[in-house]
Amino acid sequence: MIQIDVVMSRLFTEGASDLQVKLELQSGSLTALVGPSGSGKTTVLRLLAGLEIPRQGRIVVGESVWLDTYRRINRSPQQRSIGYVFQDTALFPNMTVRENIQYAAPKDQQTLVDELIEATGLESFVNQKPIRLSGGQRQRVALARALVRRPQLLLLDEPFAALDAKASQMLRQVLLELHQRWGTTTLLVSHHEIDVQALADRVIQLVQGRVESDERIGSTNSYLTGSERIIRIEYDENQQHWLIETASMKLQSTNPDWEQWNVGDLIQVAPGNHSGTAKIK
Repeated sequence: MIQIDVVMSRLFTEGASDLQVKLELQSGSLTALVGPSGSGKTTVLRLLAGLEIPRQGRIVVGESVWLDTYRRINRSPQQRSIGYVFQDTALFPNMTVRENIQYAAPKDQQTLVDELIEATGLESFVNQKPIRLSGGQRQRVALARALVRRPQLLLLDEPFAALDAKASQMLRQVLLELHQRWGTTTLLVSHHEIDVQALADRVIQLVQGRVESDERIGSTNSYLTGSERIIRIEYDENQQHWLIETASMKLQSTNPDWEQWNVGDLIQVAPGNHSGTAKIK
């Protein structure tokens, strides 16, 4: 459980006011933070990361107090168990892909570095520097670097904003797969509905620094018997059939209707049926 209760003076589009946010995030959840530009979404991430200090507030992660202004507790960013993926990736330009990821890794964690390189599909680029990579590849490096310390909280600030549709789709697949595999509590800032619908199990809308709405979606149903999220979908040109992968099974079919599905959609499969007879939830 992550508890956030912060108040901070801020200049919004409509003028000066207080950002006032009180939330609880369930462990292992993936929450989307949405709202108009300038509504305070990135500020909430920066407060959680310790990059900004509220006028008053408290942040508790599990049994660890990261911030308590009344008790004068304020852990530095280095003391907080976070992974942060910025929109511009913020990779070290003089380091290779492997070096960027290793830089953030705890000592003697070579196995974890290798696991993340494989999970993000970066094996062919480990010796390349960021300037030689596409935008999607750079974001995968940033994601691997953010996860290499196994953080309690993963913060994603518009990670898909500068990517084309294909690169965004691939990164969503990687992110959802890693999130489900590791169960990291994740807070995603995004302006794009497709990102929210594909990834989030909860959507919180901020307006002028206040919570306007708080809705649980998607994965609340994924715990029903036989209902799972799609984490990967692709069409095999050679075999001429669709392939779908969830957390526990792989399905295939020549059914052309599968073209309508996307990463993050819920499918319901008959018990014991892994042959590809599925329906959208």
